[in-house]
Amino acid sequence: MNTDQDRPSHQRLEDLMALYFAQRISLAEQDELWGYINDPFYQQQIKDLIPDSTQQDLSEEGLEEQRADAILGLIFAKADQEDKKIRVMGKVMWKRLSVAAAVVAILCIGGWFYYSGLNAPESGVDTDLVHHDIPAGTEGATLRLADGRTIVLGDAAKGEIASEAGIMVEKGVDGELTYRVGASEGDVQHPHVLATDRGQTYRVLLPDGSTVWLNAMSELTYRPALVEAGKRVVQLKGEAYFEIAKDTKHPFVVKSRNQEVQVLGTHFNVNAYNDEPFVTTTLLEGAVRLHTGGVERRLNPGQQAVNRDGELRIRTVNLDNITDWKDGDFAFQQVDFRTALRKIERWYDVEMVYDESLPKDLEAGGWISRKKSLASVLRFIESTKMVRFRIEGRKVYVTRY
Repeated sequence: MNTDQDRPSHQRLEDLMALYFAQRISLAEQDELWGYINDPFYQQQIKDLIPDSTQQDLSEEGLEEQRADAILGLIFAKADQEDKKIRVMGKVMWKRLSVAAAVVAILCIGGWFYYSGLNAPESGVDTDLVHHDIPAGTEGATLRLADGRTIVLGDAAKGEIASEAGIMVEKGVDGELTYRVGASEGDVQHPHVLATDRGQTYRVLLPDGSTVWLNAMSELTYRPALVEAGKRVVQLKGEAYFEIAKDTKHPFVVKSRNQEVQVLGTHFNVNAYNDEPFVTTTLLEGAVRLHTGGVERRLNPGQQAVNRDGELRIRTVNLDNITDWKDGDFAFQQVDFRTALRKIERWYDVEMVYDESLPKDLEAGGWISRKKSLASVLRFIESTKMVRFRIEGRKVYVTRY
């Protein structure tokens, strides 16, 4: 029996589960894993949340990924509740393993949490979701060069795809767009435009070493050499996550809807979709200065600036909700329900149609991989018995349960 002192951390449990499903776990590590899962401390947590789960032997050799994910999710949820945190799902390792996480769905309204069963119930779920299913989005984008040529990056072969004024544009081994500046760099006046459609994401490695991830329905505009009047300048429409290489001589500037963000080297996310009520800038590490309407504010890590038509508000946020898309997830931890569904709209290229009876103050909670099909994601939400979905073509109708 494990004591409080030798009880494993979340990370240790995640690592052991990862080794198990990768079939790289040693006999000693497997014994350690079963020992932890069978610890009465964890067994009681699972029993408290879902009593029926104890009817099955959790340590059987053929542990399913879905059940393992449920176990981790429940353990972490219970532990976090005991620590008086409001993090229901935790940040489990299946994000990187694309394991089905539709086992602990939560929707929050009026301060109450509703738990689904260990396996999401099929009864009462609209079976038409399966018949009209839509696959998840993919990695892809189009690149418009300075000379007007357009390249569909998903179709392009790996290697060099263009060369302008000594700047080589390549598609890397992992499919990313890469810029490499040669010895005879020239000045290309017209910018490059990297654009994603609905259901697409893409990554670009800029010539200064900075990396940018573009979310669906987004556009990044920049000069091939990047530097403009002593600054590294890009313009953004939509959403992007930035990891900026440090260069004290050339500040990095992101221009978006009614604002500019200036950094020297840092990690941050900008959401500037036209269909969102405000622009958000979220800092993960380092420091940024945000300018809008003559106002300048500095952000600290974990803070988000909310820009509504030039009015700035600074708040502390759950970073998992911000960077989920970059890691291939939907993370909805106390997120406005319609905001959550707009993420789904962009990724699956659908339109949500809301019934008038649907409350305005619903909040979403839980986590599921963006690699799942639309029907899987909608069933995940339906399992809370709060809402129903019906797919007709590219429209998804949302009604009360």
